[in-house]
Formats: sequence, structure tokens, C-alpha cells
Amino acid sequence: QPLRWHYRSRDERLINFSNYYFYDNRLITFPPPNTDNNGRGVRLEFISDGVWDRGKSRTNRKEARRVAQLTIEHFKKFPDRSLGIVALNSTQREAIEEALDEERSKHIDLEPFFSSLREEPFFIKSLENVQGDERDVIIISVGYGKDRNGALTLNFGPLNMEGGWRRLN
Repeated sequence: QPLRWHYRSRDERLINFSNYYFYDNRLITFPPPNTDNNGRGVRLEFISDGVWDRGKSRTNRKEARRVAQLTIEHFKKFPDRSLGIVALNSTQREAIEEALDEERSKHIDLEPFFSSLREEPFFIKSLENVQGDERDVIIISVGYGKDRNGALTLNFGPLNMEGGWRRLN
């Protein structure tokens, strides 16, 4: 039996995409419990000079650095909101971890936000390991893009595999 109700999103806009494209708008959803839209919703952070290191490190280092910067910005601006980062592959996750380690060393005052003892601890996970995790804010690092020669290969790791659309959903 297909899913009929969705009640877990703290903001209904987070399920709207899936409701429209995967459930033909048949899901019954619920409005958010708050009306403060500051820093909420879905937005695109395009990294115009990002390069996918296809065939080598399989990372986008510039995107990883930007994700690390966004993480620091998040905890400075919204200290009461939990955060999780999802990378579409494990090599990009590792690149983000490295970039974030560098950023964290410049912002020692923010270390408590990275504690595993928090009610909803910060995480960085690859797409394969994130099922069921909920946070106030999720940053998704796609990583894939044009290579150093400007070519865009339509290979998106686990998303290209059988049932890959379900992983993204």
C-alpha cells in the first residue's frame, strides 16, 4: 500500500517536491508548526567555479569548501537549529569533512555545535547512510559537475543505479 500521510517534516515545503513528483499530490501533509521563514525552505547555492575531479579523487573541492563555510555561517546565524550534511557519495563526504576541519580550526568558539552529545547532533553522511535522519536544516552537496575540461558526464553515482530515484527522494 502506498504512503498516504506525511507528518514528520517541520516545514511542509520539504515534502512538496516528493508529493508532486513521486506521489501525484496524493499525500496528506500538515502545515509547519511555526511561521518564521527566515533561513527556511529550499534554496540553491550554485558553485559556478566548482570542478568535479572525475576519475581521480571523485570530489568537488570548491563545493566542499563552500559547504564548510555554510556550516559555520549556519551555527553563527541559527545557533538553535540542528544541522546535517548529505553528500551524494562518500568521497565528497570526506572532502567536506576535511574542509570543515580547516574551517573549525578558525572558529574554536563554535566547537560545542559539533558535539555528539547534542539532542540532534550535527552529522555529515553520504547518501547511502542518511535514511531517516531529520534535522532543522539539511545541506545537500551534489558534488557532481563539469570536469576540468568543461565536460559534464551524466554519471551521478548511486542515483544512476536501479532505484536511484528512491535514494534522492
